[in-house]
Amino acid sequence: MHDTRSDPPRPEGLMTPAEFVAALAALRGWSGLTYRQLAAKARASGDVMPSSTIAAALSRPSLPRAELVAAFVRACGIDDDTTQRWLAARQRLAAAAAVPGPVPESATGSDIGSVTPVPATESPTEPTEPTVAMAPTAPTVAGPCGTGRPGHRGWYTITAATLLLVAVVVIALLLAGGRHPGEPTDGWYRIKPAHIEDRDLCLGEGRERNHHTDRPLAVQRPCAGVVPDTYLHRVGVGVYEIQWHDPVNGTGCLTVDEAFTGDGALVAPADCVGAAHQRFLLEAMDTPVRGAFRLRPVHSGLCIGILGGPADVDAGAEAVQTHCTGAADQQFLIRPAARAGR
Repeated sequence: MHDTRSDPPRPEGLMTPAEFVAALAALRGWSGLTYRQLAAKARASGDVMPSSTIAAALSRPSLPRAELVAAFVRACGIDDDTTQRWLAARQRLAAAAAVPGPVPESATGSDIGSVTPVPATESPTEPTEPTVAMAPTAPTVAGPCGTGRPGHRGWYTITAATLLLVAVVVIALLLAGGRHPGEPTDGWYRIKPAHIEDRDLCLGEGRERNHHTDRPLAVQRPCAGVVPDTYLHRVGVGVYEIQWHDPVNGTGCLTVDEAFTGDGALVAPADCVGAAHQRFLLEAMDTPVRGAFRLRPVHSGLCIGILGGPADVDAGAEAVQTHCTGAADQQFLIRPAARAGR
């Protein structure tokens, strides 16, 4: 329970995205709840907010997505009116970081409520996300899936359309049969984040650097002696399971946490069940790293990258599902390897 003798942190007066994230962290401290307790409260309210997503959002200086902010603030025990103030503060900071562009000729008063893109420069590390243009007296609110709150419908429609497009592409690939040039065959491989090829780091098992949990995760670690052994199993044209073969725990498939479809979910091994969030479309890329692949979870259509972005070059950096930016930390070199036989 939070301390009723003190007031919760407030969003007014925050000047930068980093200050906003720090205020969210202070709000969690005020609530007295763990990440798992916050995730459970959000789930009970109909929100989707995995504990790993909370930890990831609070570990970065960029603005979390609006639906995550809303779910997080409510889970901390904040009322709806104050939640709207947090969302308004986030919108103000996002707008301040955006580069204004030309106004389309059709952008008249009758266009209120239409979907318009936010410039990609909203923050150095945050990918472009759609927002809903609202009247000046009603701040934009992108409600989390399943809440039915104002602003929810526009976000959900965009997400549903994206998922439908991804599903159509994947089904078309599966029906097409055959194999794309350069596709890996079934076999043992090492997966190397392309932005740190010179450091000889591969994806392997590690733990969260912030020590919030002690479960195995996919992280950057030295290729020499990397564990577990990685096996790619092709399930369709360009679509693979990434299996980890561990001598103690057996075979597991890399899995996007809780089948989350948004930004910030970590990647961990789990029992292979053939689910869409355990399957990855390998998308061949020529830039910025020739011969690399993007790993795109089939259920979300997003990309797998490194938690801290291209600047995160050290061992231990976690793999994370995030919006595709085209940066090298979201590209991977897939190299054949002999199984260690452990």
